[in-house]
Amino acid sequence: MPRRIALIYLACGALWIFFTDRALLWLDLSLARIAQLQTFAGWLFVLGSAALVYFLLRRFERSNQATLAALLESQTEARRMNQELERRIAERTRQLEAANRELESFAYAVSHDLRAPLRSLSGFSQILQESSPPALDDKSKHYLRRIQDASQRMSRLLEDLLGLSRINRGELALRPVDLSRIFTESAAAMRERYPDRPVEIEIAPQMQARGDARLLRLAADHLLDNAWKYTSTRDQPRVQVGLEQTEHGPVYFVRDNGVGFDMAYADKLFTPFQRLHAESQFSGSGIGLVTVQRILARHGGRIWAHAEPDQGAVFYFTLGE
Repeated sequence: MPRRIALIYLACGALWIFFTDRALLWLDLSLARIAQLQTFAGWLFVLGSAALVYFLLRRFERSNQATLAALLESQTEARRMNQELERRIAERTRQLEAANRELESFAYAVSHDLRAPLRSLSGFSQILQESSPPALDDKSKHYLRRIQDASQRMSRLLEDLLGLSRINRGELALRPVDLSRIFTESAAAMRERYPDRPVEIEIAPQMQARGDARLLRLAADHLLDNAWKYTSTRDQPRVQVGLEQTEHGPVYFVRDNGVGFDMAYADKLFTPFQRLHAESQFSGSGIGLVTVQRILARHGGRIWAHAEPDQGAVFYFTLGE
């Protein structure tokens, strides 16, 4: 705007001088009269240009005031909308936290209350199996074994549910942790749990992170248990635990050469009780990877997977900052 005013002023001045000089020459007046008229024309130009500049500056000022008022109004509206959005987010967060607490309490109560009758069912069915009379036919013995197996599977499922409900309880004990050591200890536990499944495992050294060592050990147990389970059909099962440095930070992974899965069903991996393989093929409750996801989410991280059928699977995860 100032540049435009300067250009208008310059143009008006040049045109005024040009036309007034030509007009005075055309009138053929005396030099004294011409000097008087030039002085008058100069004052007239000064007054006219001052009025023009005043008009333009007033217009510019009004435009600025209108723009400033609109900007202030938009900022006030933006602040009001932000406050309303923050209020709604806080309210939804409180509602979600309350719903989660109720759901976790319900899961804990149901799981806890069901354990006692399941123990009774499992115990009595085992007693019946061990002390069954000779007259008991094979079909009845088969039914007793099925009751025993079903009660044990249900018991394991309840234990997993209880473990899942405990993850969000209590504060995180965040401190520097050695992930290499955590996975090494977890691998040793897997070898004890599955002595008949020798698995070649490679764990990258010096994987340092920050997190809750207890929860990260639980996540490592579930990830390695998953790898041990789905490599059970391989002649030379292999599992690799490592670290990749990316532009967004470290990404950890657990890779196996197991049966893999179709990526079209990958969204089911982290949904409770969803399984990609039949129970008759690979046992499990469908809670393990959900537990891992919940643990990593509490650390500000995430988990995802890549696999192909019969080509193994890789589970990647981060731990936030």
